[in-house]
Amino acid sequence: MEFSTALLMGLITGALFGAVLHKVGAVRYSRVEGMLLLTDLKILKFAFVGVATASILYGLAFVFGVNEALNIHPRIMPYMGIAHLIGGFLFGIAFAASGLCPGTCLARVGSGKWLASAAVIGLMLGIVAYDLMYPFLVDTGIIAKKEPLTIYGILGLSYGVVAIVWGILFLVFAVVADWFDPAKKYESSNNKPKSIVEVLRGEWHWFPSGVLAGILIVWATMQGQYLGFSGSLLALVAWIADGIGHPLTTVPAINDTILWRAGLAIGVIPGAFISSLLSRTLKFDVVPPSFAEAVTPIPWVRISLVFFGGFFLALGAMIGGGCTTGAFLAAYPTLSVGSIAMSGTFFIVGVLTANIIYFGRWSRFVKSKPVADMVYD
Repeated sequence: MEFSTALLMGLITGALFGAVLHKVGAVRYSRVEGMLLLTDLKILKFAFVGVATASILYGLAFVFGVNEALNIHPRIMPYMGIAHLIGGFLFGIAFAASGLCPGTCLARVGSGKWLASAAVIGLMLGIVAYDLMYPFLVDTGIIAKKEPLTIYGILGLSYGVVAIVWGILFLVFAVVADWFDPAKKYESSNNKPKSIVEVLRGEWHWFPSGVLAGILIVWATMQGQYLGFSGSLLALVAWIADGIGHPLTTVPAINDTILWRAGLAIGVIPGAFISSLLSRTLKFDVVPPSFAEAVTPIPWVRISLVFFGGFFLALGAMIGGGCTTGAFLAAYPTLSVGSIAMSGTFFIVGVLTANIIYFGRWSRFVKSKPVADMVYD
């Protein structure tokens, strides 16, 4: 793949994924923070269906022996031991403090929420900090041997069949999560039939959105690439650094994979922008959502939370080996033990942190939810 082609394909893939993130509501603070507070499970259900779709498609390709013809070679996230715990801890705290992850942060900027730009700056500086810290992390053994451990490898089974069973299991998880989802009480009681245009313009259901996300994950694999946003931001920063004559230690050379990943990061922003424009939810706004008032009434403190949230999201993702997309949504279909260790850590830490932040302020979050649904926070 030529450099220009790689960049273009990365841009297209990123734009499509950015549109999906916007349409399912993953760019919304109320959805992300609501997931960590366990009051709104829509994004979790979306992710479960995405994992299920990619797992089943991968599995079928291997079972029917067409994986080589389709260039389906799922990238296995390596197991890195303590790095997952340290990285997951940093990522989880930042995840809850900002209500963002790398992919949703970029999409949030594209949908007109300018406060997220502070997080993007923080993300890029966090990557630079990681690059500077890398020799220390290696010398201290935090980043050490990387082992491609997988569930099917440990069990001694073939990937295809296990991947299909894994995918079905995650479909069950999605159904169970929907059964217990507290957010159903926030849903509109207006059951009037909607036109196709109204359905397309509205926020999409978690199931079809998850299927689309899973298909995009597989499509990225068929391009010989991997859909993950911490890695794509690393590639983008590396490309910029190389262009100004200061290449990163961790990315010494720019190749088609780096350009594809950089394009992926860039593409999310126009993808979310076009989606929000067509959905009539585009609203250029520097003011954080009403939930932020429950955290702190001081604007500069809120901006600082977003900036440092981005910084530690990047640092945690770089140390631990991935983010919510790269270590969960796109990695779980490969049955990687490392992805389970990383995502399990940051999710548990994120849930605990979110509940600590909103301790004593729960009612204010609940009261803000219907307002957020109307303004598409």
